[in-house]
Amino acid sequence: MSNVQVQGIEEVQRNLAKLADSYGKAVADALVVSGNDVRNTAIRSIQEKSSGRTVTRSRAGGSTYQHIAAAAGNAPNTDTGRLVGSVQVDVTSDSVFVGSTLEYAGMLEFGTRNMLPRPWLNPALEANRRAILKRVQDAVNRTTQQRGDV
Repeated sequence: MSNVQVQGIEEVQRNLAKLADSYGKAVADALVVSGNDVRNTAIRSIQEKSSGRTVTRSRAGGSTYQHIAAAAGNAPNTDTGRLVGSVQVDVTSDSVFVGSTLEYAGMLEFGTRNMLPRPWLNPALEANRRAILKRVQDAVNRTTQQRGDV
């Protein structure tokens, strides 16, 4: 039986850790940009008027105004601006979330027993899906090219 001695294993481990950090940062950066793209697409879909029926809404103080409620299947039309103002991108150590904390945001997206869906977030994700995948792949490829010496 013979013994084998490996030298430099600590350096290899340090280099692998640096490489993992580089890939992780590159992918995370790509996903943050992508999350903002999804957010912007969702907001645009809400701000673009779609057809629907005209409804009368009331303001605090008693005055009324006309609003076009989007037809089922279309993104909701902006009314007060609360939904648009609430759409945010939240980044954690391992995830990027795009959405709204408004209670009615989910009701619009998925519908209720009394209202058919007016999706605005899933279509925004789908509209950006290919670009997201490409952005992540490009980030990985750039990192591979930059760190090819490891």
